[in-house]
Amino acid sequence: MGDTTKATSGRWRSSQQQNALHGRFSESVPDQKRQRCNGFLDPVWIKQRPWLLAWLATLPLALLRAGTLAETDTFWQIRTGLLTIQQGSIPSTDPFSWTVHGQPWTLNSWGFNVFVALAYRFASLPGAALACAALVAAVTGLVLLQARQLGASAIVAGALIFLASPLLIAWFSARPQLIDYIAVLILVLLLHRLLDHPRAWNLAAIGLLTVVWVNLHAGALLGVAIIAAVATLVLARRSTRVRGVWCIAALFTATAASCLNPYGPGLLAQTAQVQQDSEGIVVEWQHINLANPSQIIMLGLGIGALVVAVRRRNLVHVGALTVGVIASVDAIRILPILTLLALPVLADFASHPALRRYIYSRRVVLGPGAAVAVVVASVMALLSLGHLGRPDPSRFSTTVISSIPTGCRVFNSYDLGGFILLERPDVTVSLDSRNDLYGPERIRKDQQIIEGQGDLDQELTGAGCVVVPPDDGLAQSLHRSPDWQETAADGTSALFVRH
Repeated sequence: MGDTTKATSGRWRSSQQQNALHGRFSESVPDQKRQRCNGFLDPVWIKQRPWLLAWLATLPLALLRAGTLAETDTFWQIRTGLLTIQQGSIPSTDPFSWTVHGQPWTLNSWGFNVFVALAYRFASLPGAALACAALVAAVTGLVLLQARQLGASAIVAGALIFLASPLLIAWFSARPQLIDYIAVLILVLLLHRLLDHPRAWNLAAIGLLTVVWVNLHAGALLGVAIIAAVATLVLARRSTRVRGVWCIAALFTATAASCLNPYGPGLLAQTAQVQQDSEGIVVEWQHINLANPSQIIMLGLGIGALVVAVRRRNLVHVGALTVGVIASVDAIRILPILTLLALPVLADFASHPALRRYIYSRRVVLGPGAAVAVVVASVMALLSLGHLGRPDPSRFSTTVISSIPTGCRVFNSYDLGGFILLERPDVTVSLDSRNDLYGPERIRKDQQIIEGQGDLDQELTGAGCVVVPPDDGLAQSLHRSPDWQETAADGTSALFVRH
């Protein structure tokens, strides 16, 4: 595309250009040395399919989180998806609690709820866990695809994913944010393609992506922000201003497509309400903590990739990373998206021929080390398959929950609500993690009660059962109360039933 392509896409190259400018790792080695390679760097099967092998090496990372379900949201989302399938429509009012029963309820991830519910119907919690592990595998595959399009080495890109995995695995839980990770990476690919090849079908692809995204999760609004940032950058450069018209068209297309959901434009306001009701309650909605090393590293990776993208005039990644940096400072839940966007850019930067020659010269040490890392991750993933889809035993007690009397109104702690909804659909809860439904005041008030503060008799009016951690203040008070009897307990939860 001449200067225009260089200005808009930087080092976004065709496969022929990649081979010429970067080459595969082994191609930087003289033929005589290549023939002497053995075992790690240049067997025929790696030379022909390095990217597939890099993706296969990351698959254990997708399975590690599938062994244990630790997010309370996962359970009520499965229950909601099952209800949506059963009644053939999206619930419009709360059916699960006795405290806000019948109040209007907007679902910002109804499509994801149905997705995990279908997997649950097929194979219970292991099925839901595997379905979400497949989404994680798609995430790593898209990171590698972006790195390949930028011209990076497959080995370098795969190694960076492995090195960043300790930062990312905690975010790869079974929840609708997995959809955001996938959709943002696809959006960046489509924006590059739109600028390199302005065609109506590339514009339509962005619109289709947004429609699917917004119905799976309302995080599609982040995509609109990314397109707006890229459009601003493209219009700001004289050499790319003509392409800016296509970016503006993409922005209008994505904005209109984001309204194609069961709630229309009202979903935009509801998304803002979720953030407002979650600040100060949910950790991932908090501002970045400069004292947290992992958060600082992830932000540093994003800023570093942004600097590289600016130097290489890769306007699409500059726009996406700029939005990611700003949004991550405001809410740390964007940090994994920022990191995933940064990895392909950093992989390309680290694939400099001089660095690849250095890695090749250290193949005797690095080869076995990389193999050991993959083997260890694979063993850990295989071990997790032994308890695939298990609710985190340190947070959720199946024994105590199963002991709740039929039809009881349960007063429960915040983390337990979603799990009770799934395991015991015959009872109603006082609270779960749907912050936009309950509101921050009720959540904070219930937390004070669980800590044993206030008039407990009055606050527990209407509840026939209480399920809380055994060491909390409320549990200690109920032990002394003649009106309540402990009927089940373990190290995670205690069940009290009103006499």
